[in-house]
Amino acid sequence: MRRANAVSKRRENRKEALELDITSLLDILVILLVFLLKSFNASELTLDIVNKLDVPPSSSDKLGHRAPIIQVDKDKKVWMGHKVIGTINNESDTIDFLYKELKIRKAVDEKIAESEKMNKKKVAGLKDTVNIVLDKTLPYTVLRQVMNTSARAGYPGFKFIVRGNF
Repeated sequence: MRRANAVSKRRENRKEALELDITSLLDILVILLVFLLKSFNASELTLDIVNKLDVPPSSSDKLGHRAPIIQVDKDKKVWMGHKVIGTINNESDTIDFLYKELKIRKAVDEKIAESEKMNKKKVAGLKDTVNIVLDKTLPYTVLRQVMNTSARAGYPGFKFIVRGNF
């Protein structure tokens, strides 16, 4: 009898020892969940639009995240990244300053690809596209100039970034 009582007391002691208060753990998990939801971005690309640029609307949301971003505002100033690289003044097929910047970018991308020893097909897919953002008031000739210059510089693929309809 004594032995049975001792065994049952041990079992009762074990049950008490196995009980955990997980309230604080749940608080931490909720905080992590809120943080992750706030930092979630459904798009691949985050873009800061330059001043004086009114982007046309669209319902598509696929963006190229490694491609160079070319922005042209209504004053025909051309931006790459956050830097003005020039102003379009002529009606020629090629924009010289944009061509030079894209060639530099292409060379840098190729060096990065060599250093990362990436597969050549994968590298080609990453660096043959440009993202184009144009003010909706610009004439079609500006778009044609940007596309022609980009293609000649080694970027034959284009993604047009427009304002989403929400």
